[in-house]
Amino acid sequence: MMSRGLIFLIQLYRNTVSPLRLPTCRFTPTCSQYAVEALGEYGLIRGGWLSMVRLAKCGPWHRGGWDPIPERRGPVPESAAVDDARSKSVV
Repeated sequence: MMSRGLIFLIQLYRNTVSPLRLPTCRFTPTCSQYAVEALGEYGLIRGGWLSMVRLAKCGPWHRGGWDPIPERRGPVPESAAVDDARSKSVV
């Protein structure tokens, strides 16, 4: 619920304030888009942390570039877990 409120505020900024400024973001996707994606994917705590880390990179000390949100780590498929266990047991 709180992450949706924060996403709303970011979208409000993107639609009202951002068009009045020159595009200066050195990242793709932009920091505001990154924050919306991170909050939507990971929620308030982890998404907020990822957004703050990204904003900390917004300075002359970082060259920017392509920086998408990290992919979620899914559960390990059962066949991969069995293969991993077999490879560890063979010594």
